[in-house]
Amino acid sequence: MSGQQTTGHGAQLSIGGKIGYATGIYGVFLAWMMLSFYLLYFYTDVLGLSPTQAGLIFFLASMWDGVTDPVMGWLIEKTRTRWGKYRPYLLLAAIPFSASFAALWYAPDLTGGNLFVWALVLHIVFRTCYTAIYIPYTGLIARLSTDANERASIAGVKSVFISLASLSISFFGLPAVTYFGGEQEAVGFLRVALVCATLAILALWICFACTHERVTPEAERRPPVKASDMIKALVANRAFLLIFLGVLLFTGCYSILNKSIVYLFKYDIGDRDAARWALSAIAIAGILSPAFWVPIAHRTSKKFVWIAGCFTASAGLLTIYFADLRSVPAMVGVLFVSGVGIHGFLMTFYAMVADSADYGEWKSHHRVEAPLFGLVSLANKTSLAVGTWVLALLLEQIGFVANVDQSAETLTGMRQIMTLVPVVGFLASAVVILFFPFNTREHQQMVREIADRRGQQPA
Repeated sequence: MSGQQTTGHGAQLSIGGKIGYATGIYGVFLAWMMLSFYLLYFYTDVLGLSPTQAGLIFFLASMWDGVTDPVMGWLIEKTRTRWGKYRPYLLLAAIPFSASFAALWYAPDLTGGNLFVWALVLHIVFRTCYTAIYIPYTGLIARLSTDANERASIAGVKSVFISLASLSISFFGLPAVTYFGGEQEAVGFLRVALVCATLAILALWICFACTHERVTPEAERRPPVKASDMIKALVANRAFLLIFLGVLLFTGCYSILNKSIVYLFKYDIGDRDAARWALSAIAIAGILSPAFWVPIAHRTSKKFVWIAGCFTASAGLLTIYFADLRSVPAMVGVLFVSGVGIHGFLMTFYAMVADSADYGEWKSHHRVEAPLFGLVSLANKTSLAVGTWVLALLLEQIGFVANVDQSAETLTGMRQIMTLVPVVGFLASAVVILFFPFNTREHQQMVREIADRRGQQPA
């Protein structure tokens, strides 16, 4: 355990170090997955906002991310402390992040426009605090190792903890809401959020205590990159631009899938609580699939895993639609298969951002690191928000009205939204990443050349 930066890149990260790092994402994703699975439902079926209003809140908050995410990346790039440039934020922003998350689930005695403004302001405050935690956390992987295979292993452990958080929320979330709130869903959601917020603080502080940033003496002496050189390096970084576009295409459609599951199970299958089995199947796939995907990434590349994951996820969703699956066990089984594919993407894309930072330095001789994570976080959150907004608009379009029986046409529309719409985005993302410019062997050569320039040994 270390509270300091360390120099050099010679040693691999221990399994304890990987688990310590991954513990942080468990705390972050307890909050994020509760938001992803249930906040749209909370807005429409608990607070009483219309689907259009609820979707607009997500969209407007993502526009605010367009300001805060790049600013956060720039701020991190300027940060110099004895704890490093990323870790201090895990310590200092944990409480604001968790408190703002819990506040999202408070149901005030407001209606109409006042209720909309209340929900919007709280959502924007949370997204700001989320940025202050998530970008430093994800950027830290670039300081844990420079080896592509080692990063893939770190990402695999991280993916397991993401899935554990997702499983915690998907399997226990709705039953816990009922347990804590009974017939009062608003009370139940708030109490569950408070539990998640407390666990998030503990997880982030454990992550801070169990990680350290490995840097070279040369890197510590190097002054921050000028803004003009940073922009040039970003524009020239083809690898990062492809990741950015691929993330935009994938994650919004993943958001549509996640959020539409609760609606489909409540109104079409007729069992809201059974949605937890479907959501949990995707989460369990994330716990098990790294054992499958990490060796494949080592033998081939993270690019291959991304593309194969997109096709696997799409195959499962197309099976649900064209086979017209309606039994809960069949839906759960096929969603598990789709989840394996989804987690192929989720496991790889942030590790690929770290690789693209190396590629950018190799091309431009300027190390631009934190801003890449800020921008890809912006792509991720913008796509998720736009996906939520699109889902809300589509629900309006198919005639959805909360807490009433839906027409046959509306139910068919729900099924199409949950399956066909995500498939389009997943496959488009795979096509984009086909053009990613390097593989694992070529990345290793780049790292050696960069190390030669610095006079250092690569990891």
